[in-house]
This record gives sequence, C-alpha cells and structure tokens, in this order.
Amino acid sequence: MFNSIRSSISSNLTTGMSGRSFGSMFASGSDGDSVHDKKAKIQDGLRKADAARDAFEKDGLITLEVGENETFDIPHGFVQSVVVASYGTSAQEHCIDVKRKVEKDLLAGKQIKVTNDLMGGDPKAGVRKVLRVQYKPSSEPIKMEVDENKELHLPPHAAEGVAQASYGLGVSQKECTAELLYALFSASGRPVKITNEAMGGDPAPGKIKKLTVTYDPNRTRQAFKMETSKELATFGLIAPWLFRDLCQAIGLSLHDLYSSLTGQELLGGEKQVSGKSGEIFWFTADQRFVLKTISDAEIATLVRMLPDYSQHLREHPDSLLTRYLGVFSLEDNGCNTQFVVMNNIFEASPHLDLMYDLKGTTEDRWVDPAPGKCLKDNNFAETTVYLHDAFAAGIHKAISSDTRFLEKQGIMDYSLMLAIARDGSAFKRPLKRYSQFMGGIPATEALGVTSDTLKDVTVFIGMVDMLVTFGWKKVTANVFKSATIGITEEIDTVAPDRYASRFRAYFGLKIRGNTEKCVVSTVPADGFVTPMPALGRSGGTAAFFRASYKPGAADKEAKLSKDYWIGKDLARAKDEVAFYEVAKSLMGVPGWQVLNWMTPYRGVCRCPCEVSASGPPQDVDVMLLRNGRDGFSTCRMLDIKIGQVTAVAGWQGKSAMSAWMQTNTIDAVTNSAGQGFRLEGFDSPPDTLGTFEDLLTEQKLLKTTNIPAAKVRRFNLQRMTATQFLGYFLDLHEVPSRSGKLPEPPAKDAASHLSKLETQELVLLSCIEELSAFVDACRKVQAPQQWIGSSVMLCFDSGARPSREVLRRQPGNWGVSRVHIFDWGRSELNLPQAHARLEEEKKAERSKYWSYYRGAVAKLLFDCCSLYVSRYWHDIKSVTFTLWDKDQLSSDDFLGTVSVDVPHLGATAQGTYELSNFDGSPVKAGLLRGTIGTLNAKVAPFQQSSDSRFGASIFK
Repeated sequence: MFNSIRSSISSNLTTGMSGRSFGSMFASGSDGDSVHDKKAKIQDGLRKADAARDAFEKDGLITLEVGENETFDIPHGFVQSVVVASYGTSAQEHCIDVKRKVEKDLLAGKQIKVTNDLMGGDPKAGVRKVLRVQYKPSSEPIKMEVDENKELHLPPHAAEGVAQASYGLGVSQKECTAELLYALFSASGRPVKITNEAMGGDPAPGKIKKLTVTYDPNRTRQAFKMETSKELATFGLIAPWLFRDLCQAIGLSLHDLYSSLTGQELLGGEKQVSGKSGEIFWFTADQRFVLKTISDAEIATLVRMLPDYSQHLREHPDSLLTRYLGVFSLEDNGCNTQFVVMNNIFEASPHLDLMYDLKGTTEDRWVDPAPGKCLKDNNFAETTVYLHDAFAAGIHKAISSDTRFLEKQGIMDYSLMLAIARDGSAFKRPLKRYSQFMGGIPATEALGVTSDTLKDVTVFIGMVDMLVTFGWKKVTANVFKSATIGITEEIDTVAPDRYASRFRAYFGLKIRGNTEKCVVSTVPADGFVTPMPALGRSGGTAAFFRASYKPGAADKEAKLSKDYWIGKDLARAKDEVAFYEVAKSLMGVPGWQVLNWMTPYRGVCRCPCEVSASGPPQDVDVMLLRNGRDGFSTCRMLDIKIGQVTAVAGWQGKSAMSAWMQTNTIDAVTNSAGQGFRLEGFDSPPDTLGTFEDLLTEQKLLKTTNIPAAKVRRFNLQRMTATQFLGYFLDLHEVPSRSGKLPEPPAKDAASHLSKLETQELVLLSCIEELSAFVDACRKVQAPQQWIGSSVMLCFDSGARPSREVLRRQPGNWGVSRVHIFDWGRSELNLPQAHARLEEEKKAERSKYWSYYRGAVAKLLFDCCSLYVSRYWHDIKSVTFTLWDKDQLSSDDFLGTVSVDVPHLGATAQGTYELSNFDGSPVKAGLLRGTIGTLNAKVAPFQQSSDSRFGASIFK
C-alpha cells in the first residue's frame, strides 16, 4: 500500500489521518535525532513499559525512574513499601543498591535530589545515572482538599491518579473528575488554579468552595530513562491505568499489545507529506497497531473522555471508533514527542486499491487522484457501497451511536476511513476483530449509475481523528467560513451536533443495503438516430438531445411516436437517475400510485451526441425521459416548483449559506411564500404575457442597473399567483402585432374542432381531474417524502385545437393536457424500511416537508377549481372590464373599470361605456382632468356546436 516503504512491508499498514497519503506518505526526517534513533528510543521505552507492566501484574509493583540531578517527588502516603531501589546506568548494567538510603525519605514523602553524593557513589563515571525504584503503592486512597482560587499541586505526571473529584460546599457539590483531569493534562505538570470555570460550574454561588480530590496511589504515572549521547531521555506512560481498563473492556491482552510493539523494529517514523498538522506515524511490523504523534490538547481530551469511551465500547462492541490503546511520551534533548497507539483498521488487507478520508462535507474535500493517494469526499461523490442488508443496518446503527457519543463529548472534525480492495482473494482475517464491521466486509462498489460500474470488492472502515473539540478556534473558523466558503459549500467546522447529524445523513446515502442497490436500466443505442442533435439546456446546466427512433425500431414507444423520448445528459442528472430507477421498481406497488404522475423514464442510453456545434460527436450517457412536447404542434408548459421552502441546509449537498440565501432572496419574496409554490418556467406563453414582459424589460431602471431581461421575466413569473399564471396558461387570444398566433382551423374543418373557449374549459377540467387524483395519491404514500425543489408540470397543445371527438370520451380520458411531476435533483424516495431507520429528528423533518408538498399541490388544485367555478359554473349576467397600466416595475396603476350587462340570448350589446373607480366615481382623463374616460366594448353571442359542453350559444 505505501509505495515509499513497500519493500519493507509485506502488506498494508495505515490508520486514520487527516490529509492522508498512502503512496508517498512521509517526508524526510523528524525533529531532533534521526528517524532511526528516535524510533529506537521509543521501542526501548516500550520494552521498559512492558517490563513494568509485568512487574505490576505479577507483584503489584510500580516502577519509576529519575535521572541524576533530578528530583524524586512522591507525596506522603503514596508508598507502602520500597521493594527495589538501584542507582546506575539506564540499562541497569552498572548499579548499586540504594534502598536503605532512599526508603525512609520515600515513605515520608520527602523530595529526593538524585546525586552521586546522596546515592553513596558513582557507579560509572562520565554518564548520567538513573535512580530506579519499584515500590508497593498504598492500598488506601488519599484525600486532598483545595480552596477555591488556590492551586492544586500534584507530582509531575501524576494527574491520572485522580480517581474522583467534587467541587462545592456542604451539600451543594458537583462531580468534576473529568473537568479536573482535563485541566491537569492541559497544564502539562504545572499547578492548576481551582476556579468555577475550570471545574465546570458554580454549585454554591457567592460562597468560597472547596475541591475535594480522592487520589489512587496505584495510578501514579510511570516514567523511565534512556541514555543518549547528550542527556537522558525520559519515556513516560500517560494514564496507563485508564488504558488498562479500556483494554480489558475490549478484550485485548496487554501482553499481546506490547508483544507487537516490541517484538520487531517499528516501521515508518517520518512526517506525513500531506498532513496539515505534521503528525508522525509508526507501524508495528505485524500490521496490527499504529503509533501517531498527538498534541497536549488531544491528550487532555482523550484522558477526559477515557472512562466514558471505555463504557461506550462495552455497551457497543461493534463500534466503528478507533481503539485508542495507550498514550506515551518521549522527552529527548528538549523535544517532547507524545504519541497514541491505535488499532490498524486496515490490518487485514495486503493490498488496497483506493482509500478515502470521508467527513460528509464538501469544503476542501478534493484531492487530485494519483496512485497511492488518499482521496476525499468529492472524489467519492460518484461512489456508493452496497453491503448485505444486515451489515448495512448494523453500520448505520454503529455510526449513529458513535456520533451521538462524540457529540456528547463535544467532538467534531472526525472522519470515516473507507478503503476498497478489489482483489478479494488477498483478504486475510485479522488476529482480532475489534468490531464485526472492522477487518474487511464483502461489498459491491458502484462507481456511477450504470450497471457496468458495479464491482465486487472488500471494504475496510473505521472512524478516526476523534479528539478535536469545538473550541474557540473552531468557533471562529465557523463564523468566518459561514460568511465566505459557506455560501457555496458545506463547511467542515460546524458545532458537534450539526457535524454528527450531517455525518449520519451522508453515510446513510453512501453505504446501503443490497436491496437498495440501484441497477440502472440500459437502453441500446441502435434503435435511435445518432448522433443525437443538441436541443439546448435546462436552466443553463443539463444538456438535452433529440432522441428520435429510427424507422422500424422495435420499442413499443417507437410505434406511438418517433420522438416519444428526449435525452438528458446524465453528467448533470446523476442525482435524479437513482430516484427514477427506484420509482420505476415501485410502479404498480400499492401505496405508490403517486409515481404514476412521474415523468415517464426509460433508462440510460450511451450513444454519440452533438455536444458542440463545431466539434465531432462524443459518447454521452443520456437519460431517456418522456418528451413533453411530443405530439404537440406548440407545447405550452408550466413548470411549477412545489413547496414554500425550496432549499434546505445540508440536504443533498446544499450549504447552509446557500440555503439561507435562496430561502430569503427567492422563497420569501415570491409566490412560494404566498401559496407554497411558484411558477419557475413558462414555455410557449401567450402573446398577452409577451407584451407585458416587453413593457417590463424596457424600463429605464433596468437599463441603468444592467439587470438581465431574462431575470426580470423569471422574477415576474415567480411572483405570479396561481390565478394569474393559470389565466395566462389558458389564454388563447391572438395579438396581431406578435408572432406565434394560434392558427384557426380551416373553415371546412371548424365544425370538427373545439372552439377556443371549449379548449380552455376542457384543458382546465382535465388538469383538475389529474391534480385531484394526484392529491389523493399523495395521501396514500407509505412514508413521508422530502422532495425539495421538485416541480409539477401542466401542459397542452396551444397550437392546435382538439377534435370534437374528445367530447365522446369518458371524464378523465379527455387527453387534452398532461400533468407530470419531475426534477428530482434534491429529492429522495423515502422507502418505509429506510424511514424506520431514521432518527426521530430526521423523521420529523421529512414529515414537515411532506406536509409542505401536499399542502402546496392541494392549494394548486383548489386554485384551479376556483378558476373553473368562476368561469364556467355560473350564468353570465355581466362582463366586467378592468384596465391597468402595466408599464412600471412598481405596483400596477389602476386605470378604471366598467361592467357591461349581458343581453338576452341572441342579442348584441355594443357601445361606449364610462370608466369608474372602484368606489363608483367616474375616472377623469385629459390634460385638465375634465374628460371622463371611456371604453368601447362589444358583447355578442358566439354560436357553439350542438354537442358543446356550453350548449348552443355563449357570449364572446
């Protein structure tokens, strides 16, 4: 795996790391001595620690070493009896017995200045000597009290001996063991001042409180000395007793751990090239464990959470969290190297093809691919991993419990390491499985959306980098990034609760059960005319291509129309194809009738397409969707975006800032806020709307501010109410000054086609019937959906009036309009089994947005019905004309209104009528406002066919 050290490693050795590289992982050298010298000292120290462990386990002895001219400091009461005390070289080759000289002072708790004179001689001149003591600790705990605002003094490296701590006065006490441990480790051996802030609160406001500490002498930190060419190096074990408990909790023998650490020479030991924090890594030769340098703050965090961490692993044996097995320090020539020992989550694989460091965010999550490089989230965007359903469910459960634990600990910025080995035969079983999900799981890797990308692989996973808290630096970064990068991307520095929620949601989508596997339907290209001509783009993103069948094509749709399908570039629609495939599999399943209104989907076809006008055709994967314009001479289409909220932070890659911008600058100021939906697009609009838009785009304000005319037109559509845009949708008036007039049927065919009025009525009624059935189907969906930003399409042929033959069809089968739902880029199909796995907050979120959706389509149906009733359910007694001045971007200017009484059947009303205000007063016009404004109008009967749904005559 690591190419740079491949010759010395028989199989992969790696662990979790941020900014990881497993190809050219290390740069040359580390601070201080050479790589080899430092590694040798670390291993010598580990051997001494192993010997001390053995002495403690066999005889209950604690081993401490102090160098010449240093001070041996153990408080009174800690030592029960001294068993061994020797003075000599660090290797114990030249030593003298000094037990009698130091025993009395050690039992009395006196400080001992280690010198040749005090020790009674110089066992070997010219080298620094070491006082080595093995003693039985006191069997009784020691209690200490420190007043508020005073300092707690403990021997250097003795913090882990704190067994329990409370802070307060009398009965007003708070437990503060974790807070005290954090403060002691953060102080790095310095005294700790006892304050409300340091102890995590004020249990007795206004009073002087006390810190009461119970100290376990058995838990004094052990330290050992190693001789160097300069000064003695000190090797220390940090919180060994807490890690001993942890190893017991996970069933790991300390003998096995130290055997791996000391059995053969460690590998690695150099700075990581791509790491942001400059960590150094070592690996055991048997691949089981990894050593990684660690900061004081990380040590303090780890020690603080160790008791809870151990308990979490006891309660969740299949946790994906890295097992932290020990923390050590090496002080050498003024350089302090602290490192943690962890299990190697990739232990069992001799070869990894790909490795990813995944956080569930998009900020700075791309790495230029190269052999051996560790990739990130944006590299993983095209990949989904499918596992046995039980494994997938178990991993989701583990991620949920692990992230909730880390959230409680105030931890964020962790990663899930996921590696892929495509050669399953090389897999070997690890010596110990820390979780049934670690050590290799059979899986299917889906690299894209077509079935030819599915590969059987073995995956290795584990959560790493779990020691970063949301401190002031991260809070500051969150504020800065939210206002900058956060506008377009999902930032990584967010609060622990937000980080955990996003992490769970991300892997809920990227790691799935086999039953959720999306096998994309592939369509052969030989039935289509190629190369497919380009048709343009949708919203400036996805390219569309004309998918015309060849004569004699075998598909059943080819017999209906050669242009039945349209091709959409899959490169810009990959989020949608999985939705369509799952929906396709649910067609006909009870409870999913709502999908009958989905734009029909055929599959994905790879074929030559005219991508550019000048270049040669290129192979493109196109999604074949129903061509909404097929069969229409002029397709008038409404794209109605559903939902009062059309962008949700963290949903399907939407950043918090981007969602906030869309919610406040679009949703809040358009009809989305008013009626829960807005008109997003209008194909083949009537001339009346075009003339109005011409007036808008000619305003001086637009010309001086350079606002694009397209944006003005779109904003005008978005602000329209349903009554307004449905009126334009049904408008079949002709405006001679504009092109695109509705052609009149030839006179000899007039009797065989519906009139304009009949066409309007039947189109609206057909839409109502479809929307009514759709609203009812929404109520029957088995799980709430989160269809953010999806649309409802209403369309009909405004270029040709239907044949009167349609009137002989049954209601619901008029066939004069189409209603579809589409645009699934930020939507999911929430299946009942997936919904059951969701956390309560996610279930509530889906219920909320599904209620928005259902309410919006119901409101759209209501407005269609209201328009139908107002136009066609009442006898016409009069016609009211209202005039508005539409040439301003500000509020429309009212010019006047007039009502014309409708004459009896067969009569005509024609004349000049005076305009009035809404209060009935006349509208004055002219230079001096001395003339009453008038309107010339004519109302005459329009003869209908005898089979008309309106009867024989209606006014026009």
